[in-house]
Amino acid sequence: MVLEIERKFLLNDTFLQNTLQTDGVEFKQLNITQFYTQISPVNETRYRKSDDQFFKTMKFGKGLIRQEHEIKISKKEYEKALKHAIALPISKTRYEFKLNNLPCNIDVYSDWLCDLAVFEIEFLTQNDAKEFVMPEFLAQNILKEITEDERYKNKNLALFGNPNFNFDYKNSLKMIEKLGEFKLFFPSLISTYDGIRMVLFQIYNAVLSQKLNYLKTKDKASLQSLQNEIYKSLFFLKSFKFAIDERICTKFINIFEEISQKMLNLIEQNFLEEYIEAWQTSSNQVNHFYQNRQILEDEIRLFLSSDEFEETLKEWEILLSDSDKFYISKDGQNCLKSSVAYHLRLLCLGALKSFYSMNNYANLYKNLLNLKITLEYFGDIFVLKTDKLVKKIDKVLKEINFILQSNNFAKMKFDSDKFSTFDKNIKKQIKKIQKKIQTKTQKINGKIHKLSRILKVYYTKEI
Repeated sequence: MVLEIERKFLLNDTFLQNTLQTDGVEFKQLNITQFYTQISPVNETRYRKSDDQFFKTMKFGKGLIRQEHEIKISKKEYEKALKHAIALPISKTRYEFKLNNLPCNIDVYSDWLCDLAVFEIEFLTQNDAKEFVMPEFLAQNILKEITEDERYKNKNLALFGNPNFNFDYKNSLKMIEKLGEFKLFFPSLISTYDGIRMVLFQIYNAVLSQKLNYLKTKDKASLQSLQNEIYKSLFFLKSFKFAIDERICTKFINIFEEISQKMLNLIEQNFLEEYIEAWQTSSNQVNHFYQNRQILEDEIRLFLSSDEFEETLKEWEILLSDSDKFYISKDGQNCLKSSVAYHLRLLCLGALKSFYSMNNYANLYKNLLNLKITLEYFGDIFVLKTDKLVKKIDKVLKEINFILQSNNFAKMKFDSDKFSTFDKNIKKQIKKIQKKIQTKTQKINGKIHKLSRILKVYYTKEI
């Protein structure tokens, strides 16, 4: 076990090796690729390829002094470990040299960490580290010391990217408006306030389009699409409300919650209407159902076309377009990746818990739906292949939805011989579907467990 005493500095020039050559400093150049299989606040397990040699390193501690244990490994061991890598591998060119007989190196990062260059120097004692004076040829290229800045640790660079990344929020919104519905990709160190509003802005544009379509056509599919988009707005607002001014956030939550629930009620009644038409059932009870359904639809359409809702959407756009961070909360600057990891792991645990109480299909449906929505928007920022998991969840959701809608119809207890026959048939179908759901959720269970474990490295607070 080696005690590592070092200081690190951020450089303003990724071509500093030219300065070394000019000053007659001899250096050795290495091409390095490294990745991590374990990361925590105080330790890490790193695998590294340095030219044609392979190493496994375990580090303990943080700050100026850390313990390090390194062993040489085979290429086969390296490639096997790569399958279990956390986040993206890091590629960099290292220039090793000595200053006053002290080991030094300059790391110039490439690929997704390009434009980042770091100078490191190792010391024999802590006192030597404190008294070190930087040579002039290096000092003029140093932006700041980053020894104690955890963001520049290689493990955090792998997880969160370059801390110096400049993000243009206003330009991003222009791209979203221009391109419409496309897969969003987020800079690793974007704030939660900006990241979640990018998602909400894309959803907002979909709401405008679907609202117009529904008011024009009264189409049931358009109603479903509009409700989906409003529900997603509500869900993300509730999940990340800590990032936005509490007063204004609560205002929009209340508005979206009310209209989303009314639209959901109408969608459920549309399903019931299809059941009634399929069984050609007619009675006073059925007529009363149709009247209530029409009243609800008229109420929703009146609200969606009202000046009140139009004004709400304009205010919503102002919040989403805020590039001056006027509505940001104290925690809104938190890294999006950490916030999403914490939230996503909560959803994973909620879904896993639902699997143990399979009789509560409404709760299972809600947990899986929320997990699916979050993975669709944010799964990629953790470099995880979640597409197959999302598709499997979607299939289970459709089957659960059939059970929920069938149960809703059964609760109405229409006075009809046909209804009695329907009730028997539907119960047989539900039993078959329940077995399918049981089998499919068992397969999903393992994937969600694995996802939950991976997410833990991206945040520090307890669940």
